[in-house]
Amino acid sequence: MTVNRALLERARPWLERSLGYALPYPSRRRQLLKIAPQRRPLVHPLFGVRVDNVVALSVRPDWLAGVRRVASGLHPDLVFSVLGTYELSRVTLPDGVAVWGPVPSYFADEATWQPVRDGRPVKMSAPQLEEVDWKVFWHCDLEAVGAFGIYEGKRLVAMASVKDHGDSIWEIGVDVAPDAKSRGLGRAVVSAAGDWILSEGQTIYASAAAWNVPSSRTLRSLGLEYVYGALIGRPGPFKVPPQPLGRPLPEAEVQDQYPRWAMNRDISPRPE
Repeated sequence: MTVNRALLERARPWLERSLGYALPYPSRRRQLLKIAPQRRPLVHPLFGVRVDNVVALSVRPDWLAGVRRVASGLHPDLVFSVLGTYELSRVTLPDGVAVWGPVPSYFADEATWQPVRDGRPVKMSAPQLEEVDWKVFWHCDLEAVGAFGIYEGKRLVAMASVKDHGDSIWEIGVDVAPDAKSRGLGRAVVSAAGDWILSEGQTIYASAAAWNVPSSRTLRSLGLEYVYGALIGRPGPFKVPPQPLGRPLPEAEVQDQYPRWAMNRDISPRPE
């Protein structure tokens, strides 16, 4: 199965602006690895994309040799894995940048979008946005061009924000209050946000980490389709993903494979 080419072409201008060069087209006959130095400072000092059998990386010029050494010594499956983020970060961390990912990226257009009809979400006003507790709704964007929320009484329990990335790509960020999960609230606000994005003539974009099974299921249920995986260089300490969320089946028991003493004790708690 290959990615939806129509959605890839919608994302291509933004991807090429993020990379700083033209994204190669996937080929069924061969695998392509392209690593290029950034000719000017871009949003991310390291940015990588994998689309089917094409891997494209854009890096700071002084990291070029190190990144090429890492990427050429690993299969693309491993470059775009937790192992890859560790190995690439060995090149970038001396300069205070850590690699995060891989980030599965999902898109939808009028042909793929499958909204739900739910009357609970409301378009949030500027005063309502000023009252948002961003520690709870931390995946949502402070500089949103629009936002949709569900209130129970006067309390915000679910929110989806919309960020304009340019090139017609509008990103949905979503959070549900911890005590209000598993009630379809996230799906409802994402659906409202996606409807609005399409009404504005833009393309729906959202990401959900591979370990976040409930969020990935929500996005896919609404017609968002996986297009590419991304690696992103970000200033700050090296951050690791949590354990997988969710269950394969509602009644399935989920157990740790490893005992507590075998967990990584080098991981510091997230700062408040």
